[in-house]
Amino acid sequence: MKRFIALMMVFALSLSLFAGCAKEEETTTAAPTTAATEATTAATEAANPYADMVAKLGDDKTIRLATPGTYTPFTIYDQATKEWDGFEIELWRIMAEKTGLELELVQLDNPATFAELDLNRVDTVAKQISITPARQEKYDFTRPFFFSPYCITVHADNTEITKWSDLEGKTIALAEGSAMNEFIAQRDPDNKIKKNIYESSGIILEEVNLGRVDACPYAFLVLPYYMESHEGFNLKSVATDDPIYTEVNAYPFARTERGAAMLELIDTVLADMMEDGSYSELCTEWFGMDVMESQPAKDYFAKNPQ
Repeated sequence: MKRFIALMMVFALSLSLFAGCAKEEETTTAAPTTAATEATTAATEAANPYADMVAKLGDDKTIRLATPGTYTPFTIYDQATKEWDGFEIELWRIMAEKTGLELELVQLDNPATFAELDLNRVDTVAKQISITPARQEKYDFTRPFFFSPYCITVHADNTEITKWSDLEGKTIALAEGSAMNEFIAQRDPDNKIKKNIYESSGIILEEVNLGRVDACPYAFLVLPYYMESHEGFNLKSVATDDPIYTEVNAYPFARTERGAAMLELIDTVLADMMEDGSYSELCTEWFGMDVMESQPAKDYFAKNPQ
């Protein structure tokens, strides 16, 4: 009997030791799992050098970009295929990929894009947006990403207008909501030029092409793209050595907590792309040159060091 009890005690002790070993083994195997998770997290953060800035955006990791999709070659939307293209679209896709954020393109006309920005429904606007004094009163801007000379644009057969002074008494077409309107007003303080306001930049070119107005301001680098995609347009830029204004393009952000965080992020990514050559590669692909190496860009950065 005592022998039986002794055997039972040994059996019970063995079970206890086995259970203890199993528990110890379970604890030991759990540690590597935690270490692996931490290693994965660290690797993810190392792979995204913008992780700290992205974290400031909170749970909403989507960039909402308002753009009309009607401004070749910067922002293009194909109604038939429902696909986006363009220099700025590609630029934003690259920046979204670098930061690990989702990119949502919101198609809106130019005046409406800023209305949505004011209502905090979008994060920023893309369509060769100019830095102007009026806009600087409301928004904070990234560093410039493009420099674009706007010149007098006339019909190819027009020989009367070759310089700014030739516009006196003539009619110029302007697009509603365009920053160029401010610069035209500054250059024509006495209103010697008649001004017709239209809904979009596409309409003003059509009005010039049809001979309904004498001229319009338009981006010198963009005009060839426009005529290539619009059959029947026969326009030319004049006084290219004396542009009405060289547009300095940047991205505006609302003066909100999210706006400040997004501005810091995008401004940093743009700076890195200009430093590592990826911006130059993209710009050259679309325009045959890096506009950051142009004289207007050099003059701007000499006066406004980043």
